[in-house]
Amino acid sequence: MTKNQPLITSYMDWTKLMPNPPLLTSFQANWSSIHLAHYRHPNLNFPEISNSQHILLIPLGHHKIDFDFAADGRLRTVSYSEKDYHRGYIEIYPADLPVSLNSHSTVRDMELIQCYLEPNSLAQTAYESINPDRVELSLALKKVDLLITQICLALKASLEVDCTGSGFYADSMTTALSAHLLRHYTTRKHTFREYDDGLSKQKLKQAFEYIQAHLGENISLSEVANELGMSQYYFCRLFKQSTGVSPHRYLIRQRVEQAKHLLKKPELSITWIALECGFANQSHFAKCFRQHTGMNPNQFRKL
Repeated sequence: MTKNQPLITSYMDWTKLMPNPPLLTSFQANWSSIHLAHYRHPNLNFPEISNSQHILLIPLGHHKIDFDFAADGRLRTVSYSEKDYHRGYIEIYPADLPVSLNSHSTVRDMELIQCYLEPNSLAQTAYESINPDRVELSLALKKVDLLITQICLALKASLEVDCTGSGFYADSMTTALSAHLLRHYTTRKHTFREYDDGLSKQKLKQAFEYIQAHLGENISLSEVANELGMSQYYFCRLFKQSTGVSPHRYLIRQRVEQAKHLLKKPELSITWIALECGFANQSHFAKCFRQHTGMNPNQFRKL
């Protein structure tokens, strides 16, 4: 590798580049279009790096940090004060853009979430827009974006609760995130067609039947959308227009409904019911069941 060539990386490489191992990752969760890692470090010093995924960075913690950021031949200093962490700041580093980062010697602690978005996911969503030209994501440093912050924090929370069964939720969040990025962070804004009537009765019935037939499986959003011959983006939008809830929320609700029927059979253990209905474990089952019914499975079984 010559002196002028950046280090080419992918999301898995960051675990070796970072000073400390990640506190949490999605790397074992088999997410398809987005990946997540939660890190905490005393400092960061990277030579020029070019990552194959788009990187969305969410700063966390409470310590003041300053770092020098270089890209496109420009050197900038980015600073975060203690009050900034509650404002929803984000950073966006486009895929294949060579960047370098060096924290100042005064930095005591840096905590961050990195979400790595596959470029083909963004491109696929762009095909649904009115002007599906080449997608060029823009660099963003210390920009307030509460939606991106909430999506990345929600993905982190889903991993903490249900790592192995969180793929459907990750797909849903990736679809929403991709559309938001295309509207606000590309060199040319992408506009999406609006539909007011939702899914047809036949398509909606087909979606219901497919989800019901696969409740106990770790199904993905793409599998349901493909079954209907639609993109993930429009399936999510039209399904919510038709039902008032997202596909993921509907999936969880149907799993809870199936569990309610099985809980009436005292010979079946709660652990078995949880797995049979597609929940990751008994804890995840109890949390979802309580959210939908106001009681835990044991309380419901005693009614």
